[in-house]
Amino acid sequence: MLGDGKVIVAVSGGVDSVVLLDILRRIVPSNRLVIGHLDHGIRGEAARADAEFVVELGRKLGIPVIRGEADVPGLSRRAGLSLEEAGRRARREFLEETARVQGADRIALGHTRDDLVETVLFNLARGAGPTGLVGIRPVSLPYVRPLIEVTREEVLGYARSAGLSWREDETNADVRFSRNLIRHRVIPLLEELNPRAREAIARAAALIAAEGAALGLLLNPVWEEVLVENGDTTVTLDRGRLATLDPAVQGLVLRRALNRVRGSLTRIEKGHIDSLARLASSPRAHAALYLPGCHARLDRNTIVISTGDEHGREFAPLRLELGRNEIPELGIAITLELRDWQGQPPPDDPAVEAADAAAVEFPLELRTRRPGDRFAPLGMKEMKKLKELLIDAKVPFYARDRLPIVCDRAGIIWVVGVRLAERVKLTPGTKRALIMHAEEI
Repeated sequence: MLGDGKVIVAVSGGVDSVVLLDILRRIVPSNRLVIGHLDHGIRGEAARADAEFVVELGRKLGIPVIRGEADVPGLSRRAGLSLEEAGRRARREFLEETARVQGADRIALGHTRDDLVETVLFNLARGAGPTGLVGIRPVSLPYVRPLIEVTREEVLGYARSAGLSWREDETNADVRFSRNLIRHRVIPLLEELNPRAREAIARAAALIAAEGAALGLLLNPVWEEVLVENGDTTVTLDRGRLATLDPAVQGLVLRRALNRVRGSLTRIEKGHIDSLARLASSPRAHAALYLPGCHARLDRNTIVISTGDEHGREFAPLRLELGRNEIPELGIAITLELRDWQGQPPPDDPAVEAADAAAVEFPLELRTRRPGDRFAPLGMKEMKKLKELLIDAKVPFYARDRLPIVCDRAGIIWVVGVRLAERVKLTPGTKRALIMHAEEI
């Protein structure tokens, strides 16, 4: 589990990480250990006291300490993550960068069996599949979790018997955080049903992990038939062979492909798998789908899944001209036409819109949404956040960042397939209309 190289030991100052460090220093030469400690930018003076405690602990043990700082609240706001999720991301980035700089090939974490149980319950409440219900794996390199089969009570017993000191994080009692709610309220209720509920949940997670491993072996022959190419950051699948699979098996293949490309299935939900399956079975030769942390594209007889964050892949605005404008990056074509208008009703087709040409401030461009986008949709006098409009229109969240938007110099005039802007609507006085027609390519 620990390998032969350097080990970064994540030490927060709490009892779990202090016990982990004490055990590792007894079985691993001290010159192979490096302590990593991150200040999350949340707890102010208490966090600084934690850092000083960890530094002093490292000095006493003769183990170097690498300290880091992160603005987790800022990351939470920028990335739209909960504080817990943002904290996990910041820790992971800090620990992996520390390991790289120190030349370490292992990062040791102090997760216990109680953490595993809480993770399983949290994932169950989210509707996770078998991968999420495994909870926390003992080894997922470079991460290793030597205490994962040890209970929190056993950790406390060890700490007391060894005379260890540690820091208490007061936020661990705050039930506004989901894991604390599970720890302090959900699990005690489950223990009223079964006093050994934690043990039972951990056992169920182990059974799911074992069955998942067996299912993976059974899936291998099908995977080899569907796989065209397996690169470092790209997986290419045969669309024809994929289409012949039972939907349940097809879903397993797509999940494996996403896991290969992304390194995990974190943030991947059933809706993403369903959308990917629909893309694969589409009659179109070319199209694209953007998912959390990756994207997929059709290339005639194959579907190519590659890494890349959907928020980081910004579509460069494209100048639109009269006539047909093909945008293969978004899998659509926009046709623009100026036409005399004699009072006929606007087209009843979400893929076609008609605007008053005199109200449009040419030239036009096509782009995707940007933070803070607002406009007055047809039928409304007040400005509305584009994000709220897309939610109200039930546009899937994973499709919103690639939704085409037609703009003039004054702003949005058409969110394609969703809504026209009020300021360019047809009126009884309209003489010429701009006809905008969107179609898939």
